[in-house]
Amino acid sequence: MSVLGSKTVLREDGLSDTAATGVSILLDVVIVNYNTYDDTFKCVTHLIEQHEVAPQNIHVVDNCSLDGSGPRLKRDLPAEVDVILSQTNNGFGAGINLGARAGEAPYILVLNPDCRPETANLHLILEHFILHADVGLVGAELINPDGSLQYSARTFYSALDVIVRRSPLRRIFPFSRVNRSHLLMGDPRSGPFDVDWVMGTGFVVRREVFERVGAMDEAYFLYMDDVDLCARVHSAGFRVQILPIVKFVHDHRRQSGWTWRWTRSHSLHLASFILFTKRHGLSLFRRPKIRQYP
Repeated sequence: MSVLGSKTVLREDGLSDTAATGVSILLDVVIVNYNTYDDTFKCVTHLIEQHEVAPQNIHVVDNCSLDGSGPRLKRDLPAEVDVILSQTNNGFGAGINLGARAGEAPYILVLNPDCRPETANLHLILEHFILHADVGLVGAELINPDGSLQYSARTFYSALDVIVRRSPLRRIFPFSRVNRSHLLMGDPRSGPFDVDWVMGTGFVVRREVFERVGAMDEAYFLYMDDVDLCARVHSAGFRVQILPIVKFVHDHRRQSGWTWRWTRSHSLHLASFILFTKRHGLSLFRRPKIRQYP
């Protein structure tokens, strides 16, 4: 029986009506769109078809897209879906905050347009929260469309981690061991476990915790805002975990990875990283000890 309610009726898809109803009441979904009409439309449609999230609890924030995708989404998505047309683009975090303020549910799912729950089991994350009052933020296990892991839960950065991750050194021993450690590749995936941070591609946070720590820091335009949020959740005395049984399919198109050509994405990532280090510190080899749990 689900902890989300007192009566459970098993549906044909295997999800209890109790769980589905509980999720629709307890969860707001925030999706930030920027020139990604196709991905956002598919993501919202997928959520609605899984019957776990109420359409009126889905908040799509269009960050002043240049391709007209915001008005198109408002026209094409079901009328119950809350499509917010921002007149400015103040960054990803600002978009998340705008969507979060539009809802009132006690839990917030932050979801990238190119990401979707693999199966209808979001209720497992909410049940985990209910059973563990000290957990403030939970990430799903991100997987590629082929089912392989993206290792979306990671340690905080040392300078060495940055150098290894952003260069071909990550494939060369002994630096490959540093990369594996940073990505927590050796951690068992048999159950939930504590991590430093999870990627902002897909996570659920308690609204009370989100608001207590100041929501997303809008000083970050793009990148590192998810790392910063997790650091502040830790500092507030809550745990950040990943729940491997809940998987999100992420059709990842990386823009700031290794290349000889410097791009705007690289500039944004560097600026955000510098801001993070100013606020949380950086050493050559030691990773910041921000989290308060083993």
